[in-house]
Amino acid sequence: MRNRPELRLLPLALLVTLSIGCRTRPEPPASRPTLAGAASGRNVLLLSIDTLRADRLNAYGYQMRETSPRMDAFLASGIQFDQASAARALTWPSLASVLTGLYPSGHGVTQNGYELPDDLPTLPKLLGGAGYATGAFLSNMCRANHQGWDELRCSQGRDTRASQWALEWVSQQEESRPFFLWIHLFGAHPPYYNGGELAAKELDPGYQGALAPKKRVLDAVMEEGQVLSEADRRHLDAIYDAAVIGTDRIVGSFLDALEQAGVLENTVVVLLADHGEDLYDHHGYIYHACSVYQSSLHVPLSFSAPGILPQGQRVRQTVELIDVLPTILDLVGLEPPQGLHGASLRPYLERPEAGGAGKPAFTEYGDSRIHTAMSEGWKLIHNPDAELPVCFAGGPEDLYPIEVTELYDLGRDPLEQENLATAEPTRVSRMRELLRERFADLESRGRAQEIPEDLKEELRSLGYIAK
Repeated sequence: MRNRPELRLLPLALLVTLSIGCRTRPEPPASRPTLAGAASGRNVLLLSIDTLRADRLNAYGYQMRETSPRMDAFLASGIQFDQASAARALTWPSLASVLTGLYPSGHGVTQNGYELPDDLPTLPKLLGGAGYATGAFLSNMCRANHQGWDELRCSQGRDTRASQWALEWVSQQEESRPFFLWIHLFGAHPPYYNGGELAAKELDPGYQGALAPKKRVLDAVMEEGQVLSEADRRHLDAIYDAAVIGTDRIVGSFLDALEQAGVLENTVVVLLADHGEDLYDHHGYIYHACSVYQSSLHVPLSFSAPGILPQGQRVRQTVELIDVLPTILDLVGLEPPQGLHGASLRPYLERPEAGGAGKPAFTEYGDSRIHTAMSEGWKLIHNPDAELPVCFAGGPEDLYPIEVTELYDLGRDPLEQENLATAEPTRVSRMRELLRERFADLESRGRAQEIPEDLKEELRSLGYIAK
């Protein structure tokens, strides 16, 4: 039995001098057959990043500053999905949807701190049952009830440690046996310390205000209803962008180590974010847990498989993170479980240039009846009970008012600032019908769960639940 050579993260000083164009990958065959089972026997890497807005990556059109050269280079090595939607703008519900192919009401994890039912098939259980070694190395959701992993390690907020653990684990795997590796990085999660002092020193050195990458400072903006000036908002953007830049360097170093060891050439890699971040775009709210808007729901998503998938392709149609599980299973030649809410993206991977509007995308909101639907460039937010979410520890109850009906033309108004519900009653009715059709017959496991007190304290410290 032969193990892989030891893998180590590259020093940061070397990392930032690497040419991002030096990657070489095998070209896919000129004429590709169906991709069903095309990656059978290959490794699978799921690389998820916390709190990463799609529109803050240069590959997704961000022009304020360079934030993501390493991730952009990787996105260009495979197929990038331009309109991917999370099932909920909250970490564990969203990641549980990735791992099960179900909406939160289907897997029961509608809040951070809720437990995933033991009887649900998940990606590690399914791939492990097919002979894959399975390992997960995380820097958030350390207390979640992760299931199906041969090895799981978590260090809260420490991305470099999680990355190094993952590389060490890969180097210990037998070359004759495929592996499924999941690495989840704390990334650009508040209080955005992944960028260190980069924001103040390099991105916005002239700022004289009080904003800083500190939780108590950011919380106070929302608790006290502070009105941010244009200078404050520019600095908030700089703080967040600094965290994206720091995350980008960690991702680049991790992928470089895998590539230099020859691992990536035999690996299907899926890169995604669990959700984005509002960053004061709506109701003076900075974080994500309360959000029903694209700033927190629109996420990056890409698939790469050297020699199988084409490079540098983009899919414009709307897709959902619940589609990741059936797509991975399809590529490696495994049958998906019955009753999934997601569907394989293989048709898009086979013909990324194909036109069409794609399927509708939907999101849920905790244990409430708040839902969103996105179709043909329009977005409906439906809050039939006029609920007022309690957004974070210490926050005011009226911080995040969601109207009963909100409708946005995303093509013309991507930041969702002009509610067109009154002007477009026919479209509202049509999109409400989409919601009814999607959720009326879904078997729901969504039920309130009691969260242990010590876990509540941890979630409060991260701003996830109210006092």
